[in-house]
Amino acid sequence: MIRRLLSTSSSESRDLSFADVWRRGLDSTDLSTPSGEEVNYTTALGLSSVYAAINLLSGTIASLGFDVFFKRGASELAFRPLPQFARQMSRFYTNVEIINQIVVSLLTDGNCYITTARNSSGTIEFIDVLDPGTITPEMATDDLGNQRIIYKSSQAPEEIYTTRDITQFRLMQRPGQIEGVSPITSARDFIGLGLAQQTFAGSFFGNGSLPGAVVSVDGQLSETGAQQLKQAWASVHGGAKNSHRLAVLTEGAKFSRVSLSPADAAWIEGSQHTVKDIARLFGVPPFLLADSTGSTSWGSGLKEMNLAMQMYSLRPIVSRIEATLNQMLRSMGIEVAYFRFDLASMSRNHPDRWSDYSTAINSGVLSINEARSYERLGPIEDGDKHFMPLNLFPIDEPRP
Repeated sequence: MIRRLLSTSSSESRDLSFADVWRRGLDSTDLSTPSGEEVNYTTALGLSSVYAAINLLSGTIASLGFDVFFKRGASELAFRPLPQFARQMSRFYTNVEIINQIVVSLLTDGNCYITTARNSSGTIEFIDVLDPGTITPEMATDDLGNQRIIYKSSQAPEEIYTTRDITQFRLMQRPGQIEGVSPITSARDFIGLGLAQQTFAGSFFGNGSLPGAVVSVDGQLSETGAQQLKQAWASVHGGAKNSHRLAVLTEGAKFSRVSLSPADAAWIEGSQHTVKDIARLFGVPPFLLADSTGSTSWGSGLKEMNLAMQMYSLRPIVSRIEATLNQMLRSMGIEVAYFRFDLASMSRNHPDRWSDYSTAINSGVLSINEARSYERLGPIEDGDKHFMPLNLFPIDEPRP
């Protein structure tokens, strides 16, 4: 049953465009915005700040790398052998591409649906990311009143899929709802405004043909006379060396400079605020979207910026992906292992971490093996012991 869904999805995905794959299929009346622009997953990506934010988050998370671990005492050890789907998630894509697709689906639809093709023993052999627009989750109740989530696909409408067939990742979720909230749908009004500003600016410069200045004369000039006047003016005043030269106008000619109206200027400049809105929507530091006006609020150094990026932009998404992948391990009977993305790699090149480890070990907060596990290093013998300084003693007792 699941292979039929996979074969349908895989064969069609090679011929479909990005718009066909990721478009949600919303009713056209729901796509309209006050700005008059149609907003869906495809048109939203036409806004450079939306594309940049989604590409930044999905690309960064996909490039972090991950592994499967388990705990033994205070030590964190690699779980081996790796489950098959962790070694190679898909038959057609690399693990980096699969994780990238998962994050893109979350950031556009608020949901990600993956197939979990299993063998006869229930072990997941491979996964594939589905078009979220083709899957509908429902809460089903049997005759005994027991509830479970089922999934229906527009590619195989007669089939009903369970959580063993399809695994759902969610972004932000409203209480009582089984679907995540789509950032694009929730923010389509101001995304539509950004698209309208982009369209207006393009039409303004492409079709407006607004000159920088006008020389007007009384009466009517022939086409040849107008061309000669234009060339004469350009030859005397054109170029940087001729700037601010004195102009002498005869025969009643008048010179006037043409400028943007306040309304047009404000409209075009308003597009700069769209970057801040998109950065706020996706939780991305504005300076990473080429807006440096508020960069100081994210710290004064690369370490602080990376730490803020980890905490507020990446960790919320990564935690959801890790938790869902861990559920997949549990469904295979693997209870002790867990996925973990290497977020620490973003700050591993900063030397301050060693002084932090030294302080934690010397004060007994961390063991050597615990510190080594943060650096993805294996445990050492007797490394689970905790130490405490010997030169501290109560002030009301005599010194030894």
